[in-house]
Amino acid sequence: MRFFTGQYDRTIDAKNRIQLPSQLREAIDVEREGSGLFITLGEHRGTLSIYTERGFETLAARIETEFDSGPDSLRFELQFYALASRVDIDKQGRFVLPINLVKKAGLGEEVFLVGQKNRIDVWNRADLDQSIGIDWEGEEWPDWHAFLRRRPKE
Repeated sequence: MRFFTGQYDRTIDAKNRIQLPSQLREAIDVEREGSGLFITLGEHRGTLSIYTERGFETLAARIETEFDSGPDSLRFELQFYALASRVDIDKQGRFVLPINLVKKAGLGEEVFLVGQKNRIDVWNRADLDQSIGIDWEGEEWPDWHAFLRRRPKE
């Protein structure tokens, strides 16, 4: 799989459809990743996350093997899997966002699709601007090289 990158200005139409930009569609190898998508509540409050079929299977395998079982795990799995939805992409690159997830995330009509390496996140436009919080035209500039030089604590 190639990585999902970039941000794309999109509109959710009256039928709750959204179009996946060609740049993101081209990053999906249907033979390896499957033709459908899985949509879940996102990692960031007020967002949705979109995974390929294989990406969702990988995430499910991690949940199964990397996390302790117990009441918290059971509650998480109930919420996570109950809210996850599989959708198909039509010939125009559109798919339907499940209304229950759109409402839970509080998404409006105007959104950004944001590539996040192995997933695509759906953000309200204003929320993304606030979350990124970078003044590209001013003095603030991200120090990505310092971040990339960090090492995990042992």
